Amino acid sequence: MPQSLSSSIRPIASRAFRAVGIALRPWTGKPPGTAYAAHYEDVLGTSLELHLSATHADAAQCAERHVLTEMDRLDRILSGWAATSELSHWQQSYDVDAPVSQELAEVLELGEDWRIWTGGAFNPASISLMELLGDATHSSALRDRIAELSQPLWTVDCERRVARRLTRLPVSLDALAKGYIVDRVAARARATDGVTQVLVNIGGDLRHHGDDKLEVGVADPRAPAENASPIAVVKLREEALATSGEYRRGSTVDGQTVSHIVDPRTGTPTGGVISASVIAPDCATADALSTAFSVLMPKESVALADSLRGVGCLMVQRNGAITTNATWRARAAA
Repeated sequence: MPQSLSSSIRPIASRAFRAVGIALRPWTGKPPGTAYAAHYEDVLGTSLELHLSATHADAAQCAERHVLTEMDRLDRILSGWAATSELSHWQQSYDVDAPVSQELAEVLELGEDWRIWTGGAFNPASISLMELLGDATHSSALRDRIAELSQPLWTVDCERRVARRLTRLPVSLDALAKGYIVDRVAARARATDGVTQVLVNIGGDLRHHGDDKLEVGVADPRAPAENASPIAVVKLREEALATSGEYRRGSTVDGQTVSHIVDPRTGTPTGGVISASVIAPDCATADALSTAFSVLMPKESVALADSLRGVGCLMVQRNGAITTNATWRARAAA
């Protein structure tokens, strides 16, 4: 997280800007006020871009403080890397109703829901498979682990704010928590008096609030440089976008680079889909689905996206094939 809450937000002359991994074009309308922007490194393991329109500088600075304070608070709850986080402490429990915060309860409930809704393609415990990959002597253990992943991971009672951990496997909420945090901090900024337009982008997961549309260019996973022309440009308004894929991150197994996304149903790294981008009403949904769509076959992803309100998808396969659904195409910029 940023080391201090000293203001970094500044007015910008143009409403066009470039953020991490995506190209952001000008607001298509003319939101009242001045455009402001701030950039931070080392936020949730990546970078944060905050862009907003505000009627006065005090409003912009107040929104910035709200964003940083809320992000720091949620990171202390949901971080999978900090041993002192609430999530880390909760993972030390097993088969007991442990008290949890409302935020952790909500994310845990979403994690189990998405595991079920995606037929297991999204699974917070899939990280437990990485240690078994590439070693033939672990084939029996891998089969057992896959069978364990098909079982419920926990139960949650959001009203009582308790969660019962049903597995001893390590879990990561990163593929969901980042989107959840983006949603929360973007809403906090938009609720600030004098703020008329907000975009929060954390490592390519973004959430927009405002009446005017924003054009977002999606990075081409086959391009050698991040500043290459986008593979697609879409218009967002009061929506979110997230992208997952194996083209920028991975692990080394037997000297080979493999995807950091593992199919929890088979225990093998994904490879057919190298990039999956999802438009959704909220970033938590976009985050979870972009991970699942990196695992599912494109036609399965389209079927699931079409069954959900306001969800668009774009999948890029290793062979160059691109698959989209009608909702994505409806958002495409001319």
